[in-house]
Amino acid sequence: MKILQRHPLILLPAVLALFVLTACGGSDDSTGPGGQRNAPSSITVLADSSLKGAFTQIGKQFEDQNAGTKVNFTWGTSADLSQQAVKGDPGDVLATTDQQSMVAAQKVQISTPRVFATQGSNQCQIVTLQQSKNTSLSNQFINEVLSQSGQQVLRQAGFQAP
Repeated sequence: MKILQRHPLILLPAVLALFVLTACGGSDDSTGPGGQRNAPSSITVLADSSLKGAFTQIGKQFEDQNAGTKVNFTWGTSADLSQQAVKGDPGDVLATTDQQSMVAAQKVQISTPRVFATQGSNQCQIVTLQQSKNTSLSNQFINEVLSQSGQQVLRQAGFQAP
């Protein structure tokens, strides 16, 4: 104790080290690629334009079942949307209507894409992206697309079961 009274700065390096370690530590809202960064209550789905009718309806069902959530959509061609995803454009989920576009976006996918429907010889696939701000909500949306009610909406829109 006498050392601390004569040399009060002796604790300064330890206090500074503790401060630096605390500042560098992670938190629950920053879990790396695809983590729940800030865990917003909305997601953005990048989806092929041919899915617009079905996905708009599935998105509404999802919002109704998950109070306070919002599903936003960015529509375009599968090829354009996969390129946007690779460039890191905002988006939580990617839904394409051809396998080639999904393969092109492989490096930004968190998991293996899931086939959710077919249209002619094309396989429609869906996946959560690394830049997702809420992977849990993204995965819940994918589960809704794969669910019995989601599949029924897709069939009514002219898609076939996977």
